[in-house]
Amino acid sequence: MTAKDQRLRIIMEVQQQMMVSDFDLKSFMQLVCDRMCMLTPAHGSTIEILDEDDMVYAAVSGTLSPYLGIRLSRFTSLSGKCVAEKKILYAADTTCDERVDREACQRVGARSMVCVPLFKACRAVGVLKVIDSEPDAFSPRDIETMQLLSIALGAELSKQMNYEEKVRLLKEYEELLAQLRLEIKRREALEQELVQLTERDVLTGLLNRRGFSVRLQQWMQRAGEGDGQFGVFYLDLNKFKQCNDTYGHEIGDLVLKEFAHRLKQAVSEHDLAARVGGDEFVLAAWLPQGRESLLGIARGIIAQMETPMQCKAYSLAMSTSVGCTVWSAGMTEIELIRLVDESMYLAKSSGLNRIAVDGNLLD
Repeated sequence: MTAKDQRLRIIMEVQQQMMVSDFDLKSFMQLVCDRMCMLTPAHGSTIEILDEDDMVYAAVSGTLSPYLGIRLSRFTSLSGKCVAEKKILYAADTTCDERVDREACQRVGARSMVCVPLFKACRAVGVLKVIDSEPDAFSPRDIETMQLLSIALGAELSKQMNYEEKVRLLKEYEELLAQLRLEIKRREALEQELVQLTERDVLTGLLNRRGFSVRLQQWMQRAGEGDGQFGVFYLDLNKFKQCNDTYGHEIGDLVLKEFAHRLKQAVSEHDLAARVGGDEFVLAAWLPQGRESLLGIARGIIAQMETPMQCKAYSLAMSTSVGCTVWSAGMTEIELIRLVDESMYLAKSSGLNRIAVDGNLLD
């Protein structure tokens, strides 16, 4: 087989490898570097890829094998100028060529070198480079051979870069989605916090008047559609002002928090408990047995007050007064709250821990 036939056979082998769809780009680049040392007098070859301001050795063969991954400045190297000018550059003698990095050439033993640009579309993205320890080592045929292989390599490089670009864009899109999800969660948490601030009592954690009103309207609609009965309770702490005056506001706050806790113990977690004034509270609870459940809850609230409250060093016997009713169709929120408020004041005027229903004192 003649030298020309041998050369064509190797070039065809490289091109056939390129046709294998799942061929690894890194392996393909290594194959090209190895074949360059067979097809030309080169004692070393490399494929350099442009990475911002550097040319990076992405594949190496021969005497350049130890230098995989090294970076050269694109502004001071022949390969960088090759990319910038988009044409083949030949340094026949690097010792007297101003275009090369002489120190780097001396380090790798490059007395002569050829750089052929690699293209993605019309953009130069790297070079195929061969070196030799002798000056003027490469013939026009050697350079032609490099051109032929650079076409195959450029096509494969372009395909791989397109794939990598798609992967990068997909990754960026996924990261953007993840950030968007986090932002949505953050905004939802902020909205919940704002709702807490506008609909919750800061001291007790119960609903405030606004929060109670919003939910009560929903309950009225449900009950109006036949989805159960509910009762409303209005209550306050008897002699709370005296407690505040005697023990101070810090103890008074602890009493309110403890009363709120006991109030929640008397009903289901699905029921509504709110602080609507200094020591005034309102409660809405579903009534499985109608009026019987109403009285059971009212008595349960009274029972919660039997045990004195332990507030720091003080054991305080507190009591409450309860006014309550069962909501009936057509009754507005204003009418409902007025009725239980008036009932509560009737109970309050009749002693401690008393209950009044629909304006009538419970015996």
